[in-house]
Amino acid sequence: MKQSMLFLSGLLISLQITCAVNAQGADSSKVVKVEISKDPSTTAEEKFVVITLSVEPGYHLYANPVVNPDLASVQTSVAIKSEGKSMPAKVEYPVGKLVKDDVVGDYSTYEGTVKIKLRVAVPRNQTGPLEVVVKYQACSKKSCLAPAVATLQLP
Repeated sequence: MKQSMLFLSGLLISLQITCAVNAQGADSSKVVKVEISKDPSTTAEEKFVVITLSVEPGYHLYANPVVNPDLASVQTSVAIKSEGKSMPAKVEYPVGKLVKDDVVGDYSTYEGTVKIKLRVAVPRNQTGPLEVVVKYQACSKKSCLAPAVATLQLP
């Protein structure tokens, strides 16, 4: 019985996302502004940055951690890349707002302005730019937009 409910919940989420994408033809970048700023404590060896996500009213992002394992694939995530390869970094996600949902199950969200802190050690032989890759999905109470990816240069 519980497995059937989980399957139906996952199916409902997939249908909701598909319907929203087909109906609106937009991705989450239409309602979320992504910015990056350098923290004053940045050095040549270690960069500290803040990623700010500004979510339009009426929408939310899935927090990290999202709490609900069925939504883990759409939780907000940040990664560092150099020449297409992932690099280790320490990411500090803010605590999300817990949403109680009898159908899908409880999950955690971000609304309004969200600040994610990031610390990355810069390798001595680093010559190319470092990129910050932010993945997120915006939803309203009625539907979800397609997930989006923002790629920014590390300042």
